[in-house]
Parts: sequence; C-alpha cells; structure tokens
Amino acid sequence: MEILFQKSFYQVWQYMLRQAARDVQNLDRSLFKDPSLGGILQKIAAKYEVEIARFEGEIAATRRTEEREGRDAWGDRCTIKTTWLDVSIPFVGEAESFRSAPSRWGTPSHRVTIGQHALTITIPDDERADAAIEQFKTVVGDNLRLLQAEYQQAKPQLQQAIQQAVDRRKAEIAAEDTRDKGRSFRVIN
Repeated sequence: MEILFQKSFYQVWQYMLRQAARDVQNLDRSLFKDPSLGGILQKIAAKYEVEIARFEGEIAATRRTEEREGRDAWGDRCTIKTTWLDVSIPFVGEAESFRSAPSRWGTPSHRVTIGQHALTITIPDDERADAAIEQFKTVVGDNLRLLQAEYQQAKPQLQQAIQQAVDRRKAEIAAEDTRDKGRSFRVIN
C-alpha cells in the first residue's frame, strides 16, 4: 500500500526535461548533419510525453473477512470478525500519474495499491462503502485534472529543452570541427 501524490510534478517534469536533453546529447555527432534528425528528435519527444491517468471502467470489489483477537465490552478475550471490501477502480493512462502531485492537491482518504490499470483501496464493508468510494474518486479525480492542466501548460518546455540541447550539441560539434581543421593530425569521430 502506498500514499498517492508524494512526488512533486515540477521535480518529476524537470527530471524528464534533463533526460530528454541527455538523450539528444548522446546522439551520434553524424546525426546532427543528417536530414533524419527531425524524426529522431520527434521520437525523443514522444518518449517523454505523458498520458495523465483518468478513471474509466467498471468498479469491482472483492469481499474478505479478517479475524483477530481482541477484547469485548467486558474485557474478555474474543475473536473479532471484520469484513472488508478490496475495491478495484480502473483507469486509463500512466499509473505513475498517481505518484506525481500537482502544485495544489487534496489528500486522498485511503492508501492504495497502484496496479497497471487499476487502483485498489480497502474499505469497511458497511453502509458507507459507496460514499467512501465516491469521495475517494472525487479527490483523486480532481488531483488528476489539476495535474493534467499543469502538464498541458508545461508540455511546450519539452520541445524547447530538446531544441536547446540540439543547439548546444551543434555548437560543440562546430567548435570541435574548427579545432580539428587546425590540427597537424586527423581526428576520427
């Protein structure tokens, strides 16, 4: 079980921008004169695009009963049975979305297990189960909408970071080529 929205979206996004720039930096120098460079850069950008998760699909629950030792109202030892629902809430998009917090967000009421296509929360099997699920979905859904808005606002930075990395690498290559022309030996790249 984990707590949702523990990483700052800003920090996660800055890391992704640095990774995209690093991918450009690691390209073979010959590609910077190749007409296919634009397609390669598009692949790098696509690698770092994010599909923010959103709830979609039918919710399902599995009932289970736990027994534990406890004390009754008179202080005598007894076995207490508690019935729980493990509720699976399906989503589409990237599971990592649930770990990244927008700049402002609400705290979900439950810890979760994040699966590839569903969140699982555990709630008591009582008359408040429907309300607990709806409250959880509302808080998490609002956070995801805020995260989506912040991602859309930040998304142009990806192309800028890639282009800046291309410009830096081209300038490095040009400086190396200029130095190499004046050398008394041949440099093999």
